[in-house]
Amino acid sequence: MLFPERKRVSGPIQKPLDQAELQRVWRWERNMIWFNGTAMALIIAGIVAFKYFAESSAYRYGVLAMIAALVVIGAYVQFREVCPRCKSLLGRQSRFVLPDSCRHCGVEFPRPPTVDA
Repeated sequence: MLFPERKRVSGPIQKPLDQAELQRVWRWERNMIWFNGTAMALIIAGIVAFKYFAESSAYRYGVLAMIAALVVIGAYVQFREVCPRCKSLLGRQSRFVLPDSCRHCGVEFPRPPTVDA
């Protein structure tokens, strides 16, 4: 088996998340998706603009600074949210989306009823 399923620490069954906790983790997931889409668009625009501004060293350093800033901000956005129950980082459990459940305590993260929820 290439990717064995991780076993969570045995413990008491977690009660479901309340609506406020769900809203918070859903908002984090939407922010992750929005940020990653925006960052990719900015990086692509910077690379395309190299055709016109390739001679300018200031432009090259500006693009490198923008990419470095996007990496730092992306790390902050990804690793700022924690599991409402056990306080483990959700960004370390899944990349760019909310995991189905916490790997540490096992609390479920149900999907929102609508995309805009």
